[in-house]
Amino acid sequence: MPALAPDWQDWLAGNVVRGCSDADMLATMRQSGFDEHYARVAISVVRSMTERVQQQAPAMLATYRADPCRLPGTARFRAADRDVGIGFALVDPNISLIHDLISEQECEKLIALSAGKLTRSSVLDRQSGGDEISPVRTSEGTFFERGENALVARLEQRIAALTGLPVEHGEPLQILHYKPGNEYLAHHDYFDPADPGSAEVLKSGGQRVATLIVYLNDVAGGGETRFPELSLDIRPGRGNAVYFEYLNGAGGLDARCLHAGVPVTQGEKWIATKWLRQGPYHR
Repeated sequence: MPALAPDWQDWLAGNVVRGCSDADMLATMRQSGFDEHYARVAISVVRSMTERVQQQAPAMLATYRADPCRLPGTARFRAADRDVGIGFALVDPNISLIHDLISEQECEKLIALSAGKLTRSSVLDRQSGGDEISPVRTSEGTFFERGENALVARLEQRIAALTGLPVEHGEPLQILHYKPGNEYLAHHDYFDPADPGSAEVLKSGGQRVATLIVYLNDVAGGGETRFPELSLDIRPGRGNAVYFEYLNGAGGLDARCLHAGVPVTQGEKWIATKWLRQGPYHR
């Protein structure tokens, strides 16, 4: 299991001191994207340690407090034209939950602009480098070219500000729609150098280095972004985004960023995905 970030450790300890229930802390951690099993273990460990200190050295916790209305890592900062927050951030590998990357109105606009031009989603043919329809991915979707409209351009500027990568390194923004039962089985977003088809796609900007997934609606059931190697599930929350990197400075690919779109069990899921390349992308 990855280590729990220090600010989350402090938040849990402070809430144990003030008498918060495990159920309330679990609900908050799940809403912030933690896998339920991971969160339960973290709460149990921190509670055990904190209660031992309360029994053996209560003076150490006399002034220890947690603000129940402020989650760890939720300081606001500017991303181009919008203030956003970080729900959590892992360092190894680099995975972050970003709050409020786009507004409710912008989410609705992206969905409306996409709804009339959706087609069955495809995957990369690892042999040829072309596209193919596969049961691995059962969503439908469409693309917006770089800067195709004012909304897409604004979002691309925010992504560039967050990541430090120029807008030109981004592939077209992909909008995906998942109906009940639709899913995307566990996969990597990078192009495996061992695959015959990778040489062709790497000509257009080099290797993918990172992915940003924006959640355009709240999902009634299912639809989490799951990282099975990390015991981490990200629950869709309208306007939020998950960002993860899988290419390090030495050019090494991180297989721990294997991820899946969990089947939608109730309602529907809309997301916007931006893949980022090593260099300027061109078709």
